Amino acid sequence: MEVAVCFGVRCAPRKRGLKLTRENYITVSNKSSFGKNRNYMRALQENDMETLRWYKGKYRDQEGLIYTDEWCRQQYEDAMKNYDLNMAFFKNLNKSEFNDEIERFLKNTPFIEIEDLNLYSCAGYYVMVLGEYCQVYIGTSQNIKERISQHWGGSKNRFDRLIFGGIEASKLSINSFRALDTTRIFVYKTDELYTQEDKYINCFSDKFVCNRLSGGIKKSEIDILLSVKNRQL
Repeated sequence: MEVAVCFGVRCAPRKRGLKLTRENYITVSNKSSFGKNRNYMRALQENDMETLRWYKGKYRDQEGLIYTDEWCRQQYEDAMKNYDLNMAFFKNLNKSEFNDEIERFLKNTPFIEIEDLNLYSCAGYYVMVLGEYCQVYIGTSQNIKERISQHWGGSKNRFDRLIFGGIEASKLSINSFRALDTTRIFVYKTDELYTQEDKYINCFSDKFVCNRLSGGIKKSEIDILLSVKNRQL
């Protein structure tokens, strides 16, 4: 099995590979990553036909835990279309403009560039640079090394979450990219988390940012919906 050392961390590709490609982008699963769908279950119990129309052909069970083959086929087709749209979007971005924004960011913030993630099992903010795609991802964590490793592992890159806001608007998740897609990492060590995340996200033009949500802690589903960041692909 091929193993790579990325920013001092040993990374094994498993089924995901070490770089994102069209062929390794999707792992199909008919299991819901959202848990039981209470709204769907309630509609079944109350024979709420209006609500059930929204779920027609989606689930094989009574709890909304297993998707139908038909739904999986459509999700795969839609996710691949969204992937292709994102790739076309990336190709049209200006690398010089992207690099200029990065240099301005480093001059105007307390972030430093690092080469060894093993030195950063600490709290703070981090920026992952995907140089080939002219994208950055800004995050915050109690353990920067662990969080970035989780992104590389794709543990939250669920099949039913690949599209987030519509086929022609959804950004690719940071968890879709692989370890060798990250070309630079910047960190800012601090125990004061979450409060500045949005500020750092907004240092970059939206076209260069792959965050799907604005920064900060989301306390409710409404908070999540209000913080969605889409783009015209």
